[in-house]
Amino acid sequence: MPKITVIGLGICQPPLLNAKALSALHSCDCIMGSPRQLESVAPPSTDSSQKVRLALPKLKEIANHVKGFEHVVILASGDPLLFGIGKYLHSQFSAETDFQVTCISGISSLQGVCELTGLSLQDAQLVSLHGRPLSNLNRHLQPHRNLLILTDKHSHPQAIAKALVSANLPHSKIHVCERLGYEDQKHLEFVAKDLASSTQSFAPLHVTLVHTLGEGNVIPNFPGIADTHFVTDGDSGKGLLTKREVRLNILSLLQASPQDIGWDIGAGCGGVAIEWALWNPQGKVYGIEDHSQRIACLNANMDAFGVSANLQIIQGRAPQCLSTLPNPNKVFIGGSGGQLSQILQLAWQRLKPGGRLVASAVTEQSKAKLREFSQHISQAPAEYLQVAISRHDTIAGQDILRPALPITLMSWHKAPQISHETLHNA
Repeated sequence: MPKITVIGLGICQPPLLNAKALSALHSCDCIMGSPRQLESVAPPSTDSSQKVRLALPKLKEIANHVKGFEHVVILASGDPLLFGIGKYLHSQFSAETDFQVTCISGISSLQGVCELTGLSLQDAQLVSLHGRPLSNLNRHLQPHRNLLILTDKHSHPQAIAKALVSANLPHSKIHVCERLGYEDQKHLEFVAKDLASSTQSFAPLHVTLVHTLGEGNVIPNFPGIADTHFVTDGDSGKGLLTKREVRLNILSLLQASPQDIGWDIGAGCGGVAIEWALWNPQGKVYGIEDHSQRIACLNANMDAFGVSANLQIIQGRAPQCLSTLPNPNKVFIGGSGGQLSQILQLAWQRLKPGGRLVASAVTEQSKAKLREFSQHISQAPAEYLQVAISRHDTIAGQDILRPALPITLMSWHKAPQISHETLHNA
């Protein structure tokens, strides 16, 4: 079987390669990597074999370039299984293909930063902004965090410092570790508010470590983002943001899990969709909204809370626009545009076995449609509750609790599929 061996070169120059990596380099018939990487593993003078040496192509083109070779070595930086090429190659060249993929890990730049700064790796959050929007950092900007950040030209240290200042974390410590593993490596330390206005330049090859310090003002340490932190479309949009107390009940009913696909139908300005995506980073949420002003607010909130990696905004009218979406594990229906019955039926049909469907209603007509739907799926008894919130206000200079309209929430759990093997064993 043809083989692909991915060798992480680590952060040492020249690379420190173990016996397994040296054996792969000796036995392969093709080596791919960047010019710098290819130069660092120049063949020894005793190696008389003819190995093809190729610049590493774009990821989608690798499959075409490895054809015809028995053993291809791909050179990678650091650890190829830590925000590296290893995950992609394992997914593309699985057991169903003709290639066997093996990764040999080197010491990553993130481990090098820990060595320089004394930080234990298990105490850090790993964040990759390489090839990703700088706004993705926002989801991590909470007090008392250690952030190990892989960057690119758009996420340079000054840009990170400005993001920290904007998040009310101006006293955060920033470590910039340049050219790790080279003789001229540097370890520089700054305070965010000072670096934000600095013109100091940095080597392109660097990693940033941030110790967040301050109170913060956007991302809480626990679910329940204050309503005032969301962008809404003025007075007309305030009622289209699910309030914090109701939002927490909805999220509790949904019980989001890693790898879940979720639909938030009638996402409005994004109260539920944003928190759903923020607290379940390994899931995928689709926020469906038709109103253009609310779409603008939803986009602004997505950037502000840094959830673009796992929140996708769909502008369209349900149920028509749902046909192209993958089947969900969890669905929340917060708005229906007058088509609640049709949306409920389609969502239940598309919902994966074991999934949950949650819907909200304010008017008596909507509540009646939820009860009617529930009677049609009697195999899944509804869990329902009413959330009635009263918030502080004043009248004639006196404190009062002013009630908001009560919200009815109904939830259904779709039975998981039982395999024939399970039935047989029973």
